[in-house]
Amino acid sequence: MSRSPRRSRPAPPPARPRATRERQRQRLIDACISALHVHGPSKTTVEKVVAIARMSPGIVRFYFDSKDAMLVASLEFLAAEFEERLLVPVAALRDRPVAALEHLVDLYLGVELASTRKVSVWYAFWGEASARQEYHDICGSRDSKFEDLVRELIASLVATSGARHLDADAIALGLIGVLEMLWQGFAFQTESTIDRDSARRRALAYLRSVFPGAFGAAAPAAIATLPASAYTSAALLAAERASLLRDAWQFAGLERELPAAGTWLALDSPAGLALVVRDASGRLRAFRNACPQRPHALLDGRAGRLAGEIGCPLHGLRYGLDGEPLGDTPGGALRALSVASVEGCVFVGPPASGPEVARPPAPVAALGASALTAGPATLTEFPVRANWKVLVELWLEPRAGVAPAGWSARRLAALTAAARDTPPAAFLGPNQLAEAGSGGLTVLQVLPADARGARLRVFQYPAASATRAERARAYLARRLERQRLLAEIALAESVQRGLESPGYAAEPVAAAPPALAAFRQAIARLLPGAQPEPGDPR
Repeated sequence: MSRSPRRSRPAPPPARPRATRERQRQRLIDACISALHVHGPSKTTVEKVVAIARMSPGIVRFYFDSKDAMLVASLEFLAAEFEERLLVPVAALRDRPVAALEHLVDLYLGVELASTRKVSVWYAFWGEASARQEYHDICGSRDSKFEDLVRELIASLVATSGARHLDADAIALGLIGVLEMLWQGFAFQTESTIDRDSARRRALAYLRSVFPGAFGAAAPAAIATLPASAYTSAALLAAERASLLRDAWQFAGLERELPAAGTWLALDSPAGLALVVRDASGRLRAFRNACPQRPHALLDGRAGRLAGEIGCPLHGLRYGLDGEPLGDTPGGALRALSVASVEGCVFVGPPASGPEVARPPAPVAALGASALTAGPATLTEFPVRANWKVLVELWLEPRAGVAPAGWSARRLAALTAAARDTPPAAFLGPNQLAEAGSGGLTVLQVLPADARGARLRVFQYPAASATRAERARAYLARRLERQRLLAEIALAESVQRGLESPGYAAEPVAAAPPALAAFRQAIARLLPGAQPEPGDPR
């Protein structure tokens, strides 16, 4: 029997040159901002920028006439970002001044605009504005627009409140001063030590003191502990999945792992299997990694490259890299998910057709780790015989790093060394932690398996190691990191056994750190019998 000639699939169209140029230019700007954060404008050089961007020095000349032009472009980017992400959305609420001011405080103090990296760069440019007219003009324009908006909102609130005796200009200057002082505090901290909730409360307390009742009551004191049943209840876990985990942004990988059209990353998130693909135009897209006819994974494994389409070999279904059905494939497009790339980190979020959600945080920017990811990524998964919240609480709770009983002296010594070299960390609530150290970038992601068990996924990106000594330090750091992870898992399992032991009763001997208290407060709102907050659909 003769076979019909096999038709070759058309090659996917190349990425648009303009889109590629824009990505490369933005990559240089992001690297320039990272260099400015570390070195300041005067000591930032083209060599330092291209080393962070991992690009050739000659390509800078293609996009910028000089180093000064690149610095100005970076400042213009920050100013445009500030206008797009704060001034525009807040101005859209100007007919509701209380809501607008609350939103302004949230955005101004949020990690998107007020990461330690970006705040330090703003101050660096402000410091040199007196000697550079371009810096002065850009910084001054940004400040003037912000001050005008705050004055307008305060004046509107004074008028609607009937408190004509209040000086709107003085109140606006006071709020700007409060926010400025909080920003200065951010500049001298790491992301893991910044208490953004406390900063927001302080800013709103100022407004509340001037306009009593207009900005709600002070937040209730956070609870110290959760009941033991919170770590064994299947009903609570279902509520946590629905209210906290299902729509949370989840780290999927680094954008450099998706260099070309058709490259993909798969992840197992609390909401189910997800797939991130770079389409033919260079855009990142995310879908449910499930066949529409039967819910098996369309693509198995961690990563790969497609030849122009996503297919289900079992049912013969075919979809383009944009998720649209191809040929005679019945039904609609693959179910799209939200996807965002923040400072080179790719996150997958809730369904794209749902309500708009805030962008995810930027762990690489927050930790100053943009140059620590040269090597190939590894993904490891550990089973944990403990409720997922136990691991999160260990991340958020400072401790001495003592190993469980029965560990050998050698293993304990390794753990002690790892504790001394614990890298700076950024908590990406509700279930992730990013760490940057001499070994590279590590992202921990805990996924609930059941009420008494979890899975810990560990994304590791080795540091760029130019010399033999650097390679040796990076290797040692990775060995110590594994010891520390195993110790944390053992400690979490020990805590879980204690929580399940008869007669356990929590007796806190010290106040919980703000981040830990906030996490427990979020869980407490889901406990049976808890009073829902205003606007809560429960």
